Amino acid sequence: MKKFTLFLGWIGLIFGITTAVCAPLPGWGTPIAFFSMLPGFLCSSLYVLFSSRDEVNTGWFNPGYWGMFLSSTPLILLIYFKFLR
Repeated sequence: MKKFTLFLGWIGLIFGITTAVCAPLPGWGTPIAFFSMLPGFLCSSLYVLFSSRDEVNTGWFNPGYWGMFLSSTPLILLIYFKFLR
C-alpha cells in the first residue's frame, strides 16, 4: 500500500506541474489546466489521506502537498485576476 501511496503522490505532482505550466498560457492553455487540475487534486488528496492513515514517511519533500498546491494554480490565478479588475 505504501508504494501505491507514493505513486499517487507522484502522479498528483505530475498533474500539478502540468497544470501550473499550462495555466498562464493563452489559448488552449487555460482549458487544459482546468482539465488537468481535477485529477491532480484528486490524486494529491488521496495521497494525503492514505499517507496519514498508513504513516508514510517521505522525508523533506512531500509530493502530495506540492501536487495539491500546483494543481490549485488556475484557481489562484482566477481569483487574482478577478480582484485585479
